[in-house]
Amino acid sequence: STMTSVTSAAAMKLLDVRLKHAGSILASTIGEFTSGSGGGGGQEIACLRAGGTIDLYRIVISQSGGDDDADDEDEDEDDEEEVTTTMKLVSRVETRSNLRSLRALRISGSKRDVLVVGSDSGCFSVLDFENTSNNNNNAPTILHCPPFGKASIRRDTPGQYLASDPRGRACMIASVEKRKLVYVVHRDSTGKVTLASPLEAHRPRTLVFDLVGVDNGYDNPIFAALEVQYEEYEDGVLRERKRREQSGETAANNNNNNGEDVEIGQPGDGFTKQLAYYELDLGLNHVSRRWAAKAHRTACCLAAVP
Repeated sequence: STMTSVTSAAAMKLLDVRLKHAGSILASTIGEFTSGSGGGGGQEIACLRAGGTIDLYRIVISQSGGDDDADDEDEDEDDEEEVTTTMKLVSRVETRSNLRSLRALRISGSKRDVLVVGSDSGCFSVLDFENTSNNNNNAPTILHCPPFGKASIRRDTPGQYLASDPRGRACMIASVEKRKLVYVVHRDSTGKVTLASPLEAHRPRTLVFDLVGVDNGYDNPIFAALEVQYEEYEDGVLRERKRREQSGETAANNNNNNGEDVEIGQPGDGFTKQLAYYELDLGLNHVSRRWAAKAHRTACCLAAVP
């Protein structure tokens, strides 16, 4: 009996249940994730909260008129209908994991959106909330969960940034440094959602601050990234510049350094931010960095405007 109790104690697992859900929101996106919203043209907001909780809210717009007394017809004509906008909780999913980003994706030929979520597990998930409601507490359907890297949060493991093509043809997932992957989304003959093998768009010695999908119509999908490129010998360059300033050398001598230094304001100086555009060529099945423009030093996020 003693051995049995020891074995039971070793196999016992503890599960923490919070009395109050986290209030901080890490990311949010808007779309039509359930049939209830798609049928009436309503919008829904998916919120990513701290602690790995996904909340799905539906925007409900209701109208309420004034008093309908038959004796006060003149007053009824003057009364205006009051429009009330509320948010109704449709579903709450406790993933008990460390989620990092999420985006809405409407696949071509679909009337609803699916949710693309990035986490610290080394993979990202495509979730379908069609059969999820707050009453039956059903979990969303996981359409795909492709792995691409090591688990835990690493600066070179994608998952921190997510972007989706407005036409629902592809999505890009990026890490804080270097790595970017593009997944082409399409449907097979049976109508099932499928993901192609990831296409690499890596760029070494590059830090990413934000990532967003750009509406390019039915041309090749384009993703915009706010990034900074630094050189491998950055520390040596800074030390050399400091030494020259202390020795009192002129600016002309600083320019005649045979290309060993990178001037401030040029790509690769480690200080100048760039707005880079990555294009997915659907015909060649290839991702390339098409062009880049200098951005303000204080820029920190991107917003796509159709």
